[in-house]
Amino acid sequence: MKIIINNTKFDYNLGCRLLKAKHKNCPFDYLEEFWNDIEPITFKEIAQSIKNIEERRTAIQCLGIEKLIAEVNPILVDKETIEKRTTWVDEQGNLIEKSFTDTYELYKVENKDLFNGVSNFFGNNDNYYVKCKDTSTDRDYLIWVEPQSVYRTNNIISRWFDDRDSSKITAIQAIAWTIQTDIAEGQIEKIIRQGDCILIKPNCKQGMNINTTRHLTEKEYRELLVAES
Repeated sequence: MKIIINNTKFDYNLGCRLLKAKHKNCPFDYLEEFWNDIEPITFKEIAQSIKNIEERRTAIQCLGIEKLIAEVNPILVDKETIEKRTTWVDEQGNLIEKSFTDTYELYKVENKDLFNGVSNFFGNNDNYYVKCKDTSTDRDYLIWVEPQSVYRTNNIISRWFDDRDSSKITAIQAIAWTIQTDIAEGQIEKIIRQGDCILIKPNCKQGMNINTTRHLTEKEYRELLVAES
């Protein structure tokens, strides 16, 4: 017997454990009788026992990123709160200035904690994610970042990041890195963010494109982000 979750088939027992990880309350009447006896699956079990990539992806979605993080002993690397002012439109259509604070946290997860006992699953370097709030829903978001790329984006003299010294990258550098553009550095007038939609206005009409994409720097994120919602 199979259970289908997000168009992916799982063995019945495994499917029940995935549903228990995903739902606080029993989602189907036929599971009600033994719902309390089901043990929700853990990330380590997903990583070690589910080999199919699509099945693994669906299983991790069921587990949820916050439960995953709770299992893997994240280490706080950097934290900073930024005070911001932005322009919002109220219910009457009037423009209003709004002040708020954004807190960003950068965490490191050691590879041995994340992938212990798992073969053929990513590389050997430690893993980093930045935690931030969605300004419109107030929900927390966790975004994985590539530390070498974060470091190279913000350092011209030395382009090599030593994972033994994680203090070389910051939470603001990490959140800036999550935004990409094809406009050359120094040619951006302003940046507007509405959820996942990023609008970047160049400060000139010619010569701004670099025929590739790059990540934003910390300096650009601090100085050019003028409105968020």
